[in-house]
Amino acid sequence: MVVDEAVAATIRGQSYPQVATFVASCAERMVQVFTGLCGDDPARSSDVDFVVHAVGDLWKPGIPGGSFQSYVDTLEGFQELEPSDEEIVGVAGIYAFYSVLALRYASLYRSSADSEDALKCAHACLTAMGQLDQNIPGAEFFAQEAGSQRRAISEPPLEDLNLGHLSQLRESDRTVGRERLVAIQSRLAG
Repeated sequence: MVVDEAVAATIRGQSYPQVATFVASCAERMVQVFTGLCGDDPARSSDVDFVVHAVGDLWKPGIPGGSFQSYVDTLEGFQELEPSDEEIVGVAGIYAFYSVLALRYASLYRSSADSEDALKCAHACLTAMGQLDQNIPGAEFFAQEAGSQRRAISEPPLEDLNLGHLSQLRESDRTVGRERLVAIQSRLAG
C-alpha cells in the first residue's frame, strides 16, 4: 500500500468521527475529477447528481452508517466498478474509475467504521495521482495528495468543525480537485 506509514498508523488509532473527516476530504478531492469528466454526458447526469449528493453527505456527521451502505451499493452499479474482462485504457475512464473507487471506500468507511476502508480510500487517491504524475512531465500530484492526507488526519472530527472551518476545508479540497481535473483535461486535449 502506498499510504504513508504515519498516516496509516494515525488513521488506525483515530476515532470514527476523525476518520470520517479524512475520508470526506479524500473523496472531495476526487469527486471534482468525476463530475468534470462525466458531467457533459447526458447519460451520466444521474450518476453525477448521485456523486455530488454522496460526497456532500460524507461531510455530515449525523447521517447513520446504514445510509452509506446504500451509497456503496449504488456506486457498485456504476459502469466504472462493474466487472469486465477488458482493462480501462482511456484517460477519462481511468480517472473516473479512481474517483468512484475513492468515493466507494469513503462511503464504505462511513458504513462499516473499518479503518482499512479509509486506508483503501487514501490508497486509491494516491494511486490515481501517481499515475497522473507518470503521464504529465514535472507534475507533483502524488506529493500534493500525500500532503493533503497528512493535513487531513490532523483535522478535528466532523462534529467538532465549525461551519467556517468546514467550508474552508471543503473549498480547499475542491480547489485541489479542480487543479487535477484541469491537468487531466489538458492531457486529454494533448
